[in-house]
Amino acid sequence: MPLYIEEDRGYMPELNPIDAEEFYISAYMNQPEATDHSTSLANAAGSPSLQERIRSINLAQGSLSDIPSAIRNTKQREVDLKVARRALDLLDKSQSLQNRKIGAEYVGSNISAFSLDALSAVWATTEDAFKQDAALALRQLGFALIDKSLLYTGLGLAERMKMFRMIIVPIEPIGMEKQIQALAAITSRGKDLEPFGRSLVVYLSAQLGPIHEASIEARKKLKADRADTHTKACAMATRKALFNLFSLIEDVFRAHPDAIDGHELKVIVHDILKILQTTSSERDMKGALSIIEAVIQVSHIPWESLRLCIEVLGAISVGIDDLRDMAFRCVRDLCSIEQPAVLAVLTDTAFSPTQGPESINVKGAVVVISHLIQVDGDDQQPMIHPSQLFDSLFDRIKRSPKVLFRQNWLGLFGQLLVVPRFMEYILLRDEWKTIVEETIDIVFYDQRETQFETIVLIPGTPTYFTCPYEWETPDLSSLTPATKENLNHIVSALGNVWPRMAKEAQCKVFQLFYFLRSILSVQSQRLLISCIIELDMLCPNHSDWDECLLQLVTKFILAPTADITTRLLVLKSLKDTVSLLISEDHRSRYRAVVMPMLDKIRWHEEEDLHFMNNMADLTATYALIAESSDFDHLLQILYIMSSVVSKIHVDFPRLYENEEAAARNMVSVVIVRLFLQCLTTSAARTSSVYTALIEVVRSREFAPCIRLPALRLMTRLRCDVDYAIYVTPNADSLGLAAAVARTEASKVRLSVYQNQGDRSNLNDDQSGSRVGRSSTISHSGVTASRASTQSAGRQEAETRVHPPQWLYPGLPGLPQDPPEKPSLLVKQYTPGAPKDITIRLSEWLAEVISMLQTPDDWEVYSYVLVHLPSQLSNPTLFTTASPHVHLLRNVVVSQLMGGTFRTPPAPTGVKKGDVAFCLYNTLIMLLGYYERFSHGEQDDMVRAILDGISSWDRVAKVCIQGLGICCHVIPKSVAKSVGPILQKLSQIITQTHLAMDILEFLAGLARLPDVYDKLREDELRTVFAICVRYLEHSRDQRTKLRTGTATDSTQAFHRSSGISGDSGAPSESSNIFEVQKDLPQYIFALAYHVLTIWFLSIRLVDRPKHVGWITSNLASRDDQGNNVLEEQSQVTLDMMHRTAYLDLGETIPSTEFAESDGTIFKKSWLLGLSVVTVETASETGLTHLVKRQASGTTYAIYQQNTARLPPHHVRGPTDVNTPLKGAKPRINVFPNHVFLQLTSTIAPTPSPMEAICLPDDEATRRAIAAFDRNDTVDGYKVGVIYVGEYQTEEGEILANFEHSEAFEQLLAGLGTKVELKGAIFNTQGLDKRDDSDGTHTYAWRDRITEIVFHVPSMMPTNKKSDPTCVKKKSHIGNDFVNIIFNDSGVPFKFDTFPSQFNYVNIVITPELPLGRRNPGVVAPSPENQPNQQKQLYFTVQTQSNPSFPDLSPAASSKLLSLKHAAGLVRQIALNASVFSNVWANREGGEHVSSWRNRLREIKKLRARFANSGTSVSERYPGAKGSKTYVEGDPFTGLVVMGGLAEDDGILSSLDFSRWAGPNPSLD
Repeated sequence: MPLYIEEDRGYMPELNPIDAEEFYISAYMNQPEATDHSTSLANAAGSPSLQERIRSINLAQGSLSDIPSAIRNTKQREVDLKVARRALDLLDKSQSLQNRKIGAEYVGSNISAFSLDALSAVWATTEDAFKQDAALALRQLGFALIDKSLLYTGLGLAERMKMFRMIIVPIEPIGMEKQIQALAAITSRGKDLEPFGRSLVVYLSAQLGPIHEASIEARKKLKADRADTHTKACAMATRKALFNLFSLIEDVFRAHPDAIDGHELKVIVHDILKILQTTSSERDMKGALSIIEAVIQVSHIPWESLRLCIEVLGAISVGIDDLRDMAFRCVRDLCSIEQPAVLAVLTDTAFSPTQGPESINVKGAVVVISHLIQVDGDDQQPMIHPSQLFDSLFDRIKRSPKVLFRQNWLGLFGQLLVVPRFMEYILLRDEWKTIVEETIDIVFYDQRETQFETIVLIPGTPTYFTCPYEWETPDLSSLTPATKENLNHIVSALGNVWPRMAKEAQCKVFQLFYFLRSILSVQSQRLLISCIIELDMLCPNHSDWDECLLQLVTKFILAPTADITTRLLVLKSLKDTVSLLISEDHRSRYRAVVMPMLDKIRWHEEEDLHFMNNMADLTATYALIAESSDFDHLLQILYIMSSVVSKIHVDFPRLYENEEAAARNMVSVVIVRLFLQCLTTSAARTSSVYTALIEVVRSREFAPCIRLPALRLMTRLRCDVDYAIYVTPNADSLGLAAAVARTEASKVRLSVYQNQGDRSNLNDDQSGSRVGRSSTISHSGVTASRASTQSAGRQEAETRVHPPQWLYPGLPGLPQDPPEKPSLLVKQYTPGAPKDITIRLSEWLAEVISMLQTPDDWEVYSYVLVHLPSQLSNPTLFTTASPHVHLLRNVVVSQLMGGTFRTPPAPTGVKKGDVAFCLYNTLIMLLGYYERFSHGEQDDMVRAILDGISSWDRVAKVCIQGLGICCHVIPKSVAKSVGPILQKLSQIITQTHLAMDILEFLAGLARLPDVYDKLREDELRTVFAICVRYLEHSRDQRTKLRTGTATDSTQAFHRSSGISGDSGAPSESSNIFEVQKDLPQYIFALAYHVLTIWFLSIRLVDRPKHVGWITSNLASRDDQGNNVLEEQSQVTLDMMHRTAYLDLGETIPSTEFAESDGTIFKKSWLLGLSVVTVETASETGLTHLVKRQASGTTYAIYQQNTARLPPHHVRGPTDVNTPLKGAKPRINVFPNHVFLQLTSTIAPTPSPMEAICLPDDEATRRAIAAFDRNDTVDGYKVGVIYVGEYQTEEGEILANFEHSEAFEQLLAGLGTKVELKGAIFNTQGLDKRDDSDGTHTYAWRDRITEIVFHVPSMMPTNKKSDPTCVKKKSHIGNDFVNIIFNDSGVPFKFDTFPSQFNYVNIVITPELPLGRRNPGVVAPSPENQPNQQKQLYFTVQTQSNPSFPDLSPAASSKLLSLKHAAGLVRQIALNASVFSNVWANREGGEHVSSWRNRLREIKKLRARFANSGTSVSERYPGAKGSKTYVEGDPFTGLVVMGGLAEDDGILSSLDFSRWAGPNPSLD
């Protein structure tokens, strides 16, 4: 439906007739009154007065009085009469324009009240509004009245004709809008043309030109400066008028096509096309196109306007995007009617000799043709079928000289080649020959001299291909740029479908490409090369393949100015050809092309990184098959490339994964790849590449990104026990990478690195990198400019901040996966080994030392810092580099002790302490080389580690852990410094985040008596002071967590990241609070554990000296400030009570009494916090004493040493020697006597201190039996799992029933092999009756702890009855801690044994696992070792639940020999088990130890049997203590722990050593 633009009217309320009457009367009465209304209303022509008009209305035929009275009563007639009179009154010429507008609205609102005569009278009254010279406002009033009058339902044809004539009276342009609107209204938008049909068409046709011209003129004025309001209004009005005119004409065409005769049709179409040609307004074009579309659909385009119409539609489809679809729609409609004519016009236009290809008409014709080929008509066929187009085109070609439409043909052909349907038609039919031949004929028409069939002499082209013409050297210089551009477009379009062509068609098209080779664009040149490749012209099977390669090399590779993408394509072709060289002849001919090329290239003129990288790739690829004489030369060329690339600078965006580095390091990457490839093929070549890599690393003038790939390889070099070299894919350095802000988790730190660098002040010793001119990156490649100058110094260079060039996780460390097995060809250098099959790792270590000693680029320096410790974990790699290992140790120790190591660049955000953190990890890894160092050097290592605890706030943790390693590896050196170590630890106990590490260190040290046996008494007290301090801290933390007042102290307990003192949160953020909550409990348990084990570690003679101090510090304060002893303190006190004067160890029950001893009587008492059981033989008095305490049970034998009666003793009836009468045995003693003799005197005993005699009933026996089931030590179970060669799955690992000798040695170091059947200890779930879990296992125990090891490979394996080893999994799956002996050769994954209870894995990896050994490789015997005996080395590292903190010194990988690994691993397992028990019980409360359980059982008995209501104030004889009591003195005591203590001396009351006295001196 056409759109009509209407003027916006002000708001006028709709009124009913009565209201309207009052409204208009009111408006009328408010106007100034005329002196004589009758005179003023008469016009000069003698028009009737108002009264006369009213009278005529009354008498007129069809007046209001004629309406049937049923509808119009008298009152209504009077109202209608008043309405008509008032309307005439308001519309009178004498009224103001405003009143007359009100009158027009009044007429519209009350139109039903008017008769036809009354309405005619209204028109007569307003006839001045329809005159040509009337003012615009007055004319608009007339149009408004017409609009209102059209609401009248009784208008006849005469009235409509009259109104039509009133409307079409000429008007100025600004009023045309209303005029067209009035015409649209009177014709009902073109639907009702009676009685003025043809007149309307003529009028509309006549108005097209004037209104269009008026619109153009108004727009011109509008564009002029300072256009006034009238001009703007006129422009707007004419624009709307033209658009409404278009809409009305379209409506008329669609509603009454027969109303337009042939002449008017020609005129209208001609004018519309003229408007389309001249207008620049898309709005006008759209309206005009609507008319054209209507004409095509309901009528026809006159023949004389058809060409112009098609040309205009084509021009619009090319030039106006928004109208393209509409133009195409018109063309399709036209083609469906006049297809042959349309096609003829299109082809004639496309090949017009007077219009070039740039003509809008030619372009339009081409676009329209392309469109019509792609769309279907009603018959589901293309509106122009390609075959029809071909016929038309070739007919047109025959009728004109080809040179006249060369350009047009090329333009059309190029455009059609991108039309899918056209290409499909061509591909399915043999049209290529015709198309290509015509194209060649047209292009070279003026050069053709002869016409004959001949074979094209193109190297490598199949001989069956022929063409009509041949020129030795086609001259294309005369072609215009436009022709060349079109030809390149054709080549590009043909190239897109090249792969789908038949072979013969490809050859035909290739001929065209070859003829045009001198004018081809860069893109077309690439296409030509691609075609050469597709036609196998570079395949060595073709006779001239090397000549073709040479031409490509000469034209593109040796021309630095050639297009980079084309050069890269040629390089790819050269590289692809390498794989096809299967004979010596092929290689020789290829060498003749490539080697001269490499020598002729002026490398220092090359400035494109992509070219250099691809050239390096080609060189390395060729080097693999090159002659040995050429190999070293090719390596030299690669080194030159590295130097050149290092001086090319590209300005890349600052990203974490540095794109610049990725672009620039490819040259050294290919050298690395060459090393990996040669490792399994040639020892001599591997050695040469190794030397080249050393040179790259050594060349500090190279950019860091060039050296880093070489460093990535060098730091991954490893060797096996047979010195065979291999490369590990995993550098295992993620933890240290975080220390220097090189992990994803440290991106915040990297933002500082990037954003603050330009404002940073750097130290003098900092290094930098080369700087050069910037360049840009294009889609086709990277172009760069050569650095013209070097920076004045490294300090200046580092102020230019660059993004980090290595990051975890980032790009793969190696360009390809290394061989899985060690090389069978390449060995580490050893004395006597052939030099051509070995590489000297000492050279690499020398470079590392040089980089540490002399400031290097930070990227290189930081990479070495992070990755060196991992490489040092393979000591066999440096077997023959002992002097360099010594030097490395000296450098690291010296730098750490003196603080002379590298200071990081300030922009990195890395601190000097972070560098120290990495160096200490290197030093700790060097502990594995302890046998190579003197005792003095070992002492220096311990002192350096000790010094680090307080020197660098970021390394205290790793230093404490390092000291733990030293205790096992070089215990004598630690023994010399153990006093200062304890003193140092006591100075940092306020750093609560170190609590766990300090206590774990002390726990391990306590089990190494050879290390601490020289400690003085005050130094021992330092240990107890540390424990007490952490007890106080853990109590405080637990209280705060319990009351919800804990502050964010996660730094104290979270896993240390090693980054500038920050602590990383656990990986699961939701568990942060859990870790914070449970670590204080672990520290609490660990502190008591350390205190206990150290007390038991003191010589017996010295223990009582410490009881008083420890006891005084065991108590804590409750909320009221009273001293209280928590359960763990009570059991610790109980332990000291049992062991302060005894070191005999565990006791066992005695054998049964002999029958001759008499009847056995048994009785038990609660004595304080112990249960004493006395079993007495009534006749002999032999007594078995059992004292059950929280910390243990003591079994003893007591018997009165009864003297024989003297001879003069008068025997009584109860004397022991008097025979009894009868058969009953004699009863001489009861258990009560023994108990009283040992525990009491006649001194009064306060009720709270009285022993409680337990009833001899079943309940008591059950209670005591329950107590006895609690072990006297804390028991733990730990899995020890052997992982065989290449095993990664749970099932295959658990199915192992054998293990290696090294694993057996580890087990022997962990514990003792014990028999399970009949075991009297807690086997932690292992069967001890039927050997269902094996006959033996390993276990370890000291005086307070016991570990039973679950070893699956020692358990029975039956794959038939238990294919998934469920029996074994039932043990392993419930072990909190597992020791993994990883002999698989692949990294062990934490989730290999999925279980909700597996919290910690301690992974022990042999220096060379079975999975990395070559078949048949056996470690050399000691006599073949250079200067020292070979021993097995292992790396130890813990894996833990993501929510766990670091629980051991092995949180990062540590190197130990087998004899040292077992003790450390056992201690780690013990600590991890303690924490795991705390963690496992976090939901149900804290973990309760075995001793505490025993204490609770005793307290249950006291709660059940103790007297209630006993006074806490008792009088009793004086006791030895802080005060002296004499007979009669009062004493007020406090009932505590089943005893009575002084009110103000509870702590002294608990110190039993006060009254027990010291041990005798042994001096």
